[in-house]
Amino acid sequence: MAELSREQLLHTAGQPSFDRALDYLDRVSGRRLSQGRVHATVSGRARYRVQLTDTGHFFWSCECPWAMEGNCCKHVVAVGLVHLFDREHGEQAPQVPEVATHLRSLDHESLVGLLLAESERSPALALELEARAAVVSGDTGVLSSLFESALEVSEPVPQEQASYYARAVHTAVDTVRALEQSSREEDAQDLLEAVHACAEDAEDLVEDEEGEVAAALDRLHEIDTA
Repeated sequence: MAELSREQLLHTAGQPSFDRALDYLDRVSGRRLSQGRVHATVSGRARYRVQLTDTGHFFWSCECPWAMEGNCCKHVVAVGLVHLFDREHGEQAPQVPEVATHLRSLDHESLVGLLLAESERSPALALELEARAAVVSGDTGVLSSLFESALEVSEPVPQEQASYYARAVHTAVDTVRALEQSSREEDAQDLLEAVHACAEDAEDLVEDEEGEVAAALDRLHEIDTA
C-alpha cells in the first residue's frame, strides 16, 4: 500500500512538479493534523488549501486548477516534503479538534446563526445559500437575478477577484444540476441559458492567471454536452 514518502510524491506528481515544489517549501503555512490528514496552505499568486494523508493509503487534494484536473501538483508536493521533514525531526503538527463534532454539539439556532454570520462576511457562501434556498422553496425566478449579479461583467475584473468569480460559476453549475435532479428540466435549461449569457465575456474580462475561471467555465460548458 502506497504511503506518504518522498518517493511516492515523486512518483505521483512527476519530476517537473516535484522540482517546482522545491521553490515553494517556504510558502507552506498553517500545517496541522485533522482526522489523519495534513492540512496546510501554499501561497503563490493565489493561496491554495492542500490536504494529504499523514499515514495509510496516500491521498491528496489541492484547490489549484492543475490539481482540479486530476494532477498531483507542486503545492501538494511542497506540503508533503515539509511535513515529512518536520515529522522526521520530531516536530509534530498540531492536532485540530474535529469540526464536525463541534458543529453537532450546537443547537439549531446557534448553527443557523453561525452560517448567517459567515454568509455576511463571505459573498460566495451567501450566493450558495441563497441559490439553495431558492431551489428548495421552488422560487426559481430569483435564480437568474442572483447569478446575473454575481457573473455579469462589463469591465475588467482583477486577479484578486478571480477565485470568487470561479466559485460563483461552480455554484451556478451545482444549481443547474440540483434543478435537473429534482425533475425541473425546463427551469434548469432556463437558468443554464441565463448563466451562459452572463458569463459570455468572462474569458476576455476576468484576469485568470491561475486558470481557476477557465476550469469553472469548462465545467459549465460540460453541461451542454452531458
